[in-house]
Amino acid sequence: MPDSMAYHWRRSPRAKQLQVRITPWQGIEVVIPRHYSKRRVRAFLASQQNWIRATWQRMKSQIVDAECTLPAALDLRAIGEYWRINYQRCGSIRKHAAADAQTGILTVYADPSSESGCRRALRGWLTRRARESLGMQAAQLGQVLGCGYRRLQIRGQKSRWGSCSSNKTLSLNYKLLFLEPELVRYLLVHELMHLRVLDHSQRFWKLVATHEPGWRQLDEDLGEAWRDVPAWVEIP
Repeated sequence: MPDSMAYHWRRSPRAKQLQVRITPWQGIEVVIPRHYSKRRVRAFLASQQNWIRATWQRMKSQIVDAECTLPAALDLRAIGEYWRINYQRCGSIRKHAAADAQTGILTVYADPSSESGCRRALRGWLTRRARESLGMQAAQLGQVLGCGYRRLQIRGQKSRWGSCSSNKTLSLNYKLLFLEPELVRYLLVHELMHLRVLDHSQRFWKLVATHEPGWRQLDEDLGEAWRDVPAWVEIP
C-alpha cells in the first residue's frame, strides 16, 4: 500500500466477511472477521489494490476545493431544515449555538476570530439536533418495525454512519443530517434490523429487503454519501 493511503485494521467479532471502508477523512479502514489471518487480509488487499487506489484518489479529490472556512448556513436535507448562521462575539468560556425557528437563524455564541470554537459550538448544536430529530425518527420506525432499542447515542464517527450493539444500544452519526432522507431511513432500517440479527448474514439482508427492496443501491449510495458532509465539520 502506498504511504499516502492512510489505513488501519480493525477486528470485529460481528463481521462475517472482510470489508474495506474508504472515506476522505478517515482514510482506509479494513474490517477483519475474527477468524481471518493477516496473511489472508494482505492477499485480499493486494488483489484489490487498483480499486482501493482509484477510490482513495477520487475521495481525496472531493475535498480539494471543499469549503473549509466557517459556514454561512446549514442545509440539513435529512430533516428538511435550512439555517442561516449568525456569529455573535461572546466573552463567555462556554461556546454554544441557539436556533430561532421563526427567523430560521442559528446564532453561534463564540469569538468569530476563533474558528475552532465556532466549529465546536456548531458540532454541539448538530449533535443535539440529531438527538431530537433522528432520535424521533428512529423511535417511530422502531415501533413500526417492532424493533425497540434501549439506548440512543449520537456521535460523530469518521467512517461509520451508525451501529447497533448486542445490548440494544443504537448509535447514530449526527452527520446523517446532511444526507438525503431516503438514505437516512435506509440506515435506520439497517441498524434496527441488527436488533434481530447482529451479523450481515443472508438472513439479515432478507429482513432488510422486506422493508427496503432497493437496499443494494441505497447501500452503495450511502457509502458515497460522505462527500455530502461539509469539510468544516471534520476540522478540529
